[in-house]
Amino acid sequence: MKKLFYFIIILIFGACSITSEEDKTNYGTNEGSASSPVELTVGTAKSGSVGRTGYSYYKFTTSSGAGNYNLNIASLVIADSYYSSYSVYTQLYSNSGYTSSSWIDSESCLADCILYFDYDNLDNSTYYYLQISGYGAVSYSLTVSKGGSEGSKNNPVELTLSTAHTSGTIDNIWSSPNYGSSYYKFTTTSADNYTLSMNNSDSLDCILYSNSAFSTQVNSSYNNCTAGNNLSKTFTGTTSSGGLSATTEYYLKIWGSSTTAKTTTYDNMTVAPEG
Repeated sequence: MKKLFYFIIILIFGACSITSEEDKTNYGTNEGSASSPVELTVGTAKSGSVGRTGYSYYKFTTSSGAGNYNLNIASLVIADSYYSSYSVYTQLYSNSGYTSSSWIDSESCLADCILYFDYDNLDNSTYYYLQISGYGAVSYSLTVSKGGSEGSKNNPVELTLSTAHTSGTIDNIWSSPNYGSSYYKFTTTSADNYTLSMNNSDSLDCILYSNSAFSTQVNSSYNNCTAGNNLSKTFTGTTSSGGLSATTEYYLKIWGSSTTAKTTTYDNMTVAPEG
């Protein structure tokens, strides 16, 4: 009987010992919630953390204007990691519902990094929402910064005819028209051909659209640029000599065609009628 009693005592202490070992796991701390995210100020670092289960939630407003934004994750430390490839996984949403319909982009990294939310440029003075998960207990410093690309599909930069737009910039993140673009619009005065010219030392490319969704090209045979330095193009409308329509808004997307990630500055960007 005594042997049975001692055996039961040993099992109890053994179970306690196992529980104690499990409790040593660092589960970390999540910040914010879907309904009450922590607010980040663009350009200001914020120390934070995310646990190995659940999410941390943040929001920021694009008060610096429409364009592309990036997230700098610094001082990244992970404890009790359970994945060797990534430390954090970050998703960007256009509203606090965090639904698939409001999802914009997702990025991840293992060590200190800069994440480029490059699927679409962000609109002006609008709240955006970050959902961060950790592959372990993670601590970090977060800084949201305005990138170099200008405008967005909903808030393109308006060009005044025959007036130079100076110090234009674009972040050439990938060699694809879907990334690192700047968005512009202009309104024609009369039916005419209109010429785009600018000074750019890095290769750029462009497409002209007839709608604000930047989805309907104005006949690509006559109105798409040829990538190059000092970009120049005459927009002739739907035919080679028909010209653009009078008193009509047109929409222009410009992107970097270099395979090297860089910020390109261009000057004297001008759209003018041929006359």
